[in-house]
Amino acid sequence: MSGLLALIPIVLAVALLALRAPTWASALAGFAGAGICAVLAFPTPLPLVARAAGDYFPLIAEVVLILLFGMMLAGILEATGAMRTISSSVEAMVPSRSLGVALVVFGLVPFAESVTGFGIGVTIGVPILRHLGCSLRHSALLGLLGLVAVPWGALGPGTTVAAALAGFDVDDLGLATAWVNAIPVAVVLCAVLVLLRPRLGSALGMIGAAGLLWGGILLANRLLGMAPAGIIGSLVVIVGLGVPLAVRGRFAGVTAALGRAVLPYGVLTLGILAARELLAVFPSPLMESLASPPFWLAVACLVAALSRTRGSTDAQRGHGSTGERRDDGSTDERRDGASLRPAIVRAARAWVPIGAATAAFMLMGWVMTTSGMSTAFGDLLPTGLLVLAPWLSTIGAVLTGSNTGSNAMFASTLAVAGQGTAAGPLTAVAAGNAAGSLAALAAPPRVAMAVQLSGAGAADARDGSWVLSRAFLVVGLNTLAIGLWLQFLA
Repeated sequence: MSGLLALIPIVLAVALLALRAPTWASALAGFAGAGICAVLAFPTPLPLVARAAGDYFPLIAEVVLILLFGMMLAGILEATGAMRTISSSVEAMVPSRSLGVALVVFGLVPFAESVTGFGIGVTIGVPILRHLGCSLRHSALLGLLGLVAVPWGALGPGTTVAAALAGFDVDDLGLATAWVNAIPVAVVLCAVLVLLRPRLGSALGMIGAAGLLWGGILLANRLLGMAPAGIIGSLVVIVGLGVPLAVRGRFAGVTAALGRAVLPYGVLTLGILAARELLAVFPSPLMESLASPPFWLAVACLVAALSRTRGSTDAQRGHGSTGERRDDGSTDERRDGASLRPAIVRAARAWVPIGAATAAFMLMGWVMTTSGMSTAFGDLLPTGLLVLAPWLSTIGAVLTGSNTGSNAMFASTLAVAGQGTAAGPLTAVAAGNAAGSLAALAAPPRVAMAVQLSGAGAADARDGSWVLSRAFLVVGLNTLAIGLWLQFLA
């Protein structure tokens, strides 16, 4: 009976999401339902609640700040023209469509997603894929398939939530997820090969890019920790594939404007790595704050705002706003700076419902974990039948559109399901994290965004249905493969 009561908050949230209620409303309803069920059927001593809140609430603040500054960074880079500069440089660099697709799917999209999250990688990848000659439908689907490093997206808030709720060290869970993520990388690689049917040489290049991404993320998790692993792994692909292509093309597209466009990413990556090393040598609350992802995302936003690309002037002039030339030929930097305010305001406004939904899902997961509801719900799963476990994360990710929401709902449940099995709780949670992270690409709003980007607003319902059905197929095959591996090989 207690297990069925523990199921109520999840069913309530899922039902509202299925009825197309706003994500934040569904999350708040789930949180309220969890609180009511906890009070009525899962009484918890107040000292335990207070201790758990002291440990967990700072994490909620960190995650929502990562979301805020990540969205601001994406908005500023778009407003300053950095996104356009990066796209143009890639187009000028690649000699063939297949290698260009490999660079985008296994390099650029994972990199952008690791830095900013929220599917921002899709907004970079899809336009580039269209310029490389991919069809509307293929561009949308391939851009979505680039979301293969979502466990480390936005510096890994989803993985951080799963680790906190399941009681694991976040770097241990990141490393375990990196091993499991070989399956999503392989599934995405097969899907790309089927879609493009490249020649042998290009196919080998794609296989190499996929291997570099997986190996780079795995090695970065082992050596540097979870947070920067997606950035480092995707950089390995960009350097390993992009540098030879740049040399071959005599560095076409490699300009000073490109350097300014990627400078915020460089500051973010190097800043986090340096701060983490200093924290290990000089541990203190101040160094812990300086090593946090939100701090460096905020710094990257400042750098992005200050390091304007030439493309920003052109883009803003095209909108009839700022960046106009004075009579003396100089650029009106004051008006150029003021033009960033709308982008920042839009990002902040877009963050409000996303931040509220994320916080509410995290609170729901916290209530269920602290009160013992997750344990009761986990007991409902057939003992030892781990093949079903990744499907929980997949359903949660498709409905919420993020691995953060999915992990907040099911991470503790997966940990309970893994107890007493050969795989163990850590592997079970890692498998769910990997399955749910890739499943986020099939969230209907994300698919609609990709289709719109690929067709410049001219896509009809048939294109959306085609992309969504293929996205569901890829996600289903991935979840099935992870479940079978977890059941029989882990």
